Amino acid sequence: MRVILYFANLSILAASLLASGQESSRGRIIAVNVDSSDPRIQQMLPKLRDRAVKVVEEKARNVRAVVILGSAATPEAEARENSADYLLTIELSLAQSVRVPIGGIPGEGPSRTVDVPPGRVATGIAHSRCVDLLGILTFSYEVLSLSGKNINFHDSHTMREFEYPLGPEWQCLEKLTTRAVENDASTAVHKLKSKKAL
Repeated sequence: MRVILYFANLSILAASLLASGQESSRGRIIAVNVDSSDPRIQQMLPKLRDRAVKVVEEKARNVRAVVILGSAATPEAEARENSADYLLTIELSLAQSVRVPIGGIPGEGPSRTVDVPPGRVATGIAHSRCVDLLGILTFSYEVLSLSGKNINFHDSHTMREFEYPLGPEWQCLEKLTTRAVENDASTAVHKLKSKKAL
């Protein structure tokens, strides 16, 4: 009788340890929503979202990141549908008072260098030098817990020249928005780790 009771207790203990191990091996799910109201940045959103997901998964072990588009529902509702533990929202914007680059007016001209006719100079904000975009590109992030934990933090920042001294390069909008997304995704994961939430 004692032997049967011993093995019954042993099997219950093994089952509970297995269930606990499966839950911890699932890891955390972070829903990532990268968005912008600026049409020039909106064209780059698919690449920026993929980059944010990659950075999140590189910076935290045992974490899976999923892209949230927020098209069919709010980003929070869509994140919950994906069983996410946290929602990371990154918002990118260009200041309204954009300086006019030398030789062009923001918004004028082709949106890509390859579309510029031979012998012509590319104009418009997409072709600005890096320094023309510094000080006007703002990026912010917010992390919201969807699993009942009291975690909700955010930050906003405008890119400055001393942070990314890239020199007189051209076509920097994609480069700087990518760096902004990488920075926000990395910082958000670091803060979650510091709060022992990952």
